[in-house]
Amino acid sequence: MSENAKYSWVNALRGYAILLVILIHSAQSFSVFDYILKVSNSGYLGVQLFFILSSFTLFNSYSRRNSEDGKFVKSKFFIRRLFRIAPYYYTAMLIYILYRVLIKNESVNIKNIVANATFINGVYLPAMIGNVPPGGWSIGVEMLFYLFIPLLFRYINSLKEAMFFLVLTLILSFLINEFYFEFTVSVVNSIWENTNTYLFYFWLPNQFPIFALGIVLYFINKEVLFSFKMGQVFLILSLGAFFILPFVEDINQYSFNIIKKEYVYSIVFLFFAIGVYTTKNKYLNNSFIQKIGIVSFSMYLNHFLLLIILGYLYSGSIKFFVEYMHFSELLFRNNIVFLITYVIVVFLSYFVSQFTYEKVELKGINLGKQFISKFVNEKDSLCFSYPIKEEEK
Repeated sequence: MSENAKYSWVNALRGYAILLVILIHSAQSFSVFDYILKVSNSGYLGVQLFFILSSFTLFNSYSRRNSEDGKFVKSKFFIRRLFRIAPYYYTAMLIYILYRVLIKNESVNIKNIVANATFINGVYLPAMIGNVPPGGWSIGVEMLFYLFIPLLFRYINSLKEAMFFLVLTLILSFLINEFYFEFTVSVVNSIWENTNTYLFYFWLPNQFPIFALGIVLYFINKEVLFSFKMGQVFLILSLGAFFILPFVEDINQYSFNIIKKEYVYSIVFLFFAIGVYTTKNKYLNNSFIQKIGIVSFSMYLNHFLLLIILGYLYSGSIKFFVEYMHFSELLFRNNIVFLITYVIVVFLSYFVSQFTYEKVELKGINLGKQFISKFVNEKDSLCFSYPIKEEEK
């Protein structure tokens, strides 16, 4: 079995992750009610699924690249990651800046733009929400996590060590975000301006245990062989939990404690991943969801703008049919209309993202390969060493 076929489930799960993210943002843009509302409100946790898959694939490719690239593994790793993320990230940033300045006539905060452009928005709280590109905080968090990969790969060599690291990150997260939270806030506010406490959900110290869970997944996949029946159990448990948890109020009320909603759902995603790759379920791991997963990075950046455009059309349609055609507004504000709109957003995002993936992302990846081929070699001074992960499709 080829490497791509062996890990096709990773792209499938990326597909589910972006569907969840688009679900929550669609629900925020259009009317949604009752059970659909409860489920869609958990859609933002698709970002955590992305984080788990990212650390899994980073470790997987680092182990392969480590022997191939030798002492240049670190430098090649960082170069590949930069050329994988930056080209379309910066393109999307420019598009959203132009939209805000030229169409909405809004000013942009230069300090926050710089923070997003340099990827420090993963810890710089004022730049996390409401900036360009939308959702850029998660990319900043992930880029900062890349800095730790070589060190983590060096010292984490087994499932036992990965579990220990997971527990350690949970303890540190609890200390920073709960036990000493007032101290954390005071320190952050002394460095930057006053920040809303809810922003601490987004920053890297709160997300680190989720990346650690991805490393756990890597070693489970490598060291533990589950039976087909056990894989089915993981699938049933994870899918059941995902659709039941929205009704568990204690987890849906966000508070700073060690049992957080994002951590609980991340364990659900871990179980789901194990179930999918163990059972090789052709329905859950189908070719279409894999294709969505391949362009999921572009879809993540593109769907915000498509929602804005559809939002204008949606509002204009309601106004026309209600004011001039005397239709009831209830015809346009219900779950059926929402689900139709959601499907439209998904398909539009997918087709637009196929174009941006081929024209920008792949060209950026190839440019990175050319850069490495030309400048990183035995005689170069670029050997500040590091590993890499395969093209994150």
